[in-house]
Amino acid sequence: MNRDELLKRYAAGERDFSGVELSGVELKGVELYGVNLSKANLSNVNLGYADIISSNLQEANLSGVNLDHTRIDECNLTGTNLRAMDAFQSSFIGSNLTGADLSQALLREIGLQGVNLSDTNWEKANIDSWFVVEFKHYLKKVYLKRTVLYVDDTNEINNCEANLTDAIYYNSRGFKDTAANDPPGVIRIYPGADLSRLDFSGCNLRNLDLQGVNLSGSNLRGANLIHTDLRNANLTNTDLRDTYLRYTDLQGAIFCNTIMPEKRIEENQLHNVEDPEEINYILDLDNDELTFDDDDQ
Repeated sequence: MNRDELLKRYAAGERDFSGVELSGVELKGVELYGVNLSKANLSNVNLGYADIISSNLQEANLSGVNLDHTRIDECNLTGTNLRAMDAFQSSFIGSNLTGADLSQALLREIGLQGVNLSDTNWEKANIDSWFVVEFKHYLKKVYLKRTVLYVDDTNEINNCEANLTDAIYYNSRGFKDTAANDPPGVIRIYPGADLSRLDFSGCNLRNLDLQGVNLSGSNLRGANLIHTDLRNANLTNTDLRDTYLRYTDLQGAIFCNTIMPEKRIEENQLHNVEDPEEINYILDLDNDELTFDDDDQ
């Protein structure tokens, strides 16, 4: 089904679109009230500036969906797949997200007043700490494992009611206090940090300033590094298989025995490398390892 057919049938009074196939369809700005989209496939759909109100999205697939300034209020989202969604200034006010999968999601300034977040999965998401503090009562039983939190005040975040074990604290200016009072397993990341031999597989590290970090020996397999600043980072023996490297800034990064994605770095990223000829790397197609030419070492 395409956008025109959906809106035509909606205008004619139809409201049952359960199980419909809409993957990748452009739905920016649509207004849908009281519709049944249960078990529908809306993966990778652009729903920016859309209004979906008082609707049933139970067990629907919204993975990778764009929710920029979107309202999904008073909706049934139980068991819905929201994995890797990108939501900015959107609202889920009064919605039921019981059992929803929000892993690897990117969330900024969203509204969750009156929501039910029971048994939701937030693993490896990327959210601002304001959100965690503001909605701490809703996050009581939520496990934020390997979730990136933009943290300004560590005391405030450490004292909230969410389960922050194994969370990732990020501050582009570094931290003024020690990690002594952090929950177990918390990783602090900031420009220049020593992040060697750590597991960031599948984490959403999008848009972070990680200049000069030491990621040697770390596992970044499947991580989201879109628009991430990795200038002068040490990527020696780092596993980058299946990572998202679009628009990643790799100028001056150190590559030695780095396990690369199956595809070469996209051409539009090479402008970030100060002088590609100075890197002198070759891609070993047998083991996908990035190595330096022997003649240049």
